[in-house]
Amino acid sequence: MKQFLPLGCLLLLLTGCSKSTVPGPTDAEKGSIRFDCNISAQVTTIQGGNTKADQATRELPASCLPDANQMKLHLTGTSTATEYHYENMAAYDQPLLDPDDYTAHFTYGDPEAEGPQAAYFEGKTTCTVAARQTVTQPVTHALANSLYTLEFSEWFKKYYTSCQIQITTSSGYQSGHTITSVTDPVPIFVKPNSTLYMSGTAVKTNGAEVTFPKTEIGTTLARTWHTIVVDAGSAGQANITIDFDDTPTSVEVIDVELNPEA
Repeated sequence: MKQFLPLGCLLLLLTGCSKSTVPGPTDAEKGSIRFDCNISAQVTTIQGGNTKADQATRELPASCLPDANQMKLHLTGTSTATEYHYENMAAYDQPLLDPDDYTAHFTYGDPEAEGPQAAYFEGKTTCTVAARQTVTQPVTHALANSLYTLEFSEWFKKYYTSCQIQITTSSGYQSGHTITSVTDPVPIFVKPNSTLYMSGTAVKTNGAEVTFPKTEIGTTLARTWHTIVVDAGSAGQANITIDFDDTPTSVEVIDVELNPEA
């Protein structure tokens, strides 16, 4: 004899065995974003007169790179009033979002700061959120300000036994450099589109002291590693030469009078 289940029990059984094939949030009206973050160590270097064809790349030291979880996040919707701020990505809780186009702006550091610890990183991406879907959105964070390192040529070291060189930015930040300090030059991070000036003092091998008046040597570019080389110049040349990415600038050498009243 066949037995039949009541219709209500049959529907309940079928409902209990069904599986959802839609990934993402349980709220039928919401979606979310999972960010796949990457930190880029690559920056541009320029050689041979600052032409795009001569641009190459160079890796930042690992000590200058932030962790992806240290990035701040500002998330905004295009047509909704949605706006989220996170002080770091470690606090990002993947909130439920209304369907919309979203812009995510990531930052690390202070864009106005300058110095050896002032690396400033940015990342930006846009994506579309749909109901009951989790979007996995890749984003790369890269250096947004500029940096430079300073070196002394062997020719300069033959003519001068010691020196105090200052590089000053148009914002007023000043870094100091000596011959003994550049066996491993420390990167100095500065704002892009900043004019750099060189000045300083030095002692020649014969003991004579000289000064270098403040002289403009170049302008920084965003996401670029600039190299400054202090050179003594050609034989018989009174001035020294500052190479800013292979672009030379002549700097006057002024003798210091030890006894001006004698």
